Amino acid sequence: MSGPGRLKSVAKRAVLASRALRLIQKNGVAVLMYHSVKESPAEHANTLGGIVHSTSIFRQQMEMLARRCTPVNMDDVLRFTQGEKNLPPQCFAITFDDGYADNLEIAAPILEQLGIPGAFYITVGYIETAKLPWAVRVRYAFAKTKQKSWAAPNGASYSFGDPDARREAFAQACQHLSGLTGAEQESAVNQIEAQLDVAPVSQPDMMLKWDQVRTLAKRGHVVGSHTVSHPNLAHVKDDANLRHELAESKRQLDAQLGAPVRHFSYPVPALKPHWTPRTVEVSRDAGYATAVTTNPGLVSRNDDPLSLHRVRPAYEMDEFKWVLESSLAGRAV
Repeated sequence: MSGPGRLKSVAKRAVLASRALRLIQKNGVAVLMYHSVKESPAEHANTLGGIVHSTSIFRQQMEMLARRCTPVNMDDVLRFTQGEKNLPPQCFAITFDDGYADNLEIAAPILEQLGIPGAFYITVGYIETAKLPWAVRVRYAFAKTKQKSWAAPNGASYSFGDPDARREAFAQACQHLSGLTGAEQESAVNQIEAQLDVAPVSQPDMMLKWDQVRTLAKRGHVVGSHTVSHPNLAHVKDDANLRHELAESKRQLDAQLGAPVRHFSYPVPALKPHWTPRTVEVSRDAGYATAVTTNPGLVSRNDDPLSLHRVRPAYEMDEFKWVLESSLAGRAV
């Protein structure tokens, strides 16, 4: 590292060493957002991309949180926002999106060893359906294709001789797919795989099974919904499709768990915004008590529990310390 990047890093370390941020801690909850934990994240670059934390880093982050802060669960967060419960300063909640099997196999044991409850938001359309998340399939197709170019649905053409163009093509595909649901989304993914002449990626053990979802609940973790097919709900035009994504995912989880699911997480595959007053209303109608977003910042008392902020954790420890301290001081990172 050199130049401005190095100076910025040095400045961050100086602020952390001074403990100045701890003098201005806010009364709120840092709700941290994770997706996947793997022993070797680089091995999954062509499928999961940049949403994977290494096991060693995740453990270090949880150990630091357990020493530094107080863990709470999403029911505590709900009661805090409603003024029904006081929470100690410097508290945190851990959340996982999508429903990857490593959430139970790797992350949950680490959390349980440290006495940290988790909230696991499940995309029910990928549970025991032989399907993988559409973003995983499309990322894999663009990484593995031998085609020289791709024509996007909007008419743009991308030449794969340029690595940046390949990345831009993938981003364009995600934008196209983000507003689609169900069969229309599946058809669009199939079309992209056919255009790129890549067979669908097969990793049958990537996603949780229903018995594993039930195991998470039995072990004291919160299980919540992450829709049926992982669209950006703010860009789903058809009202019936929007309501189906929220209500059907809850119905399936309720039935599988034998108890009402009260917590929801907004998918953010691409495009902005990822939630609106309309989606908040529909999530309330579906029966959810909380909904987490990716808007950065702490959860504060009197926040709307159906549009809660979260903190995006960094992938290495020095930056994680900065993000945590800044967030607890009330700075959106």
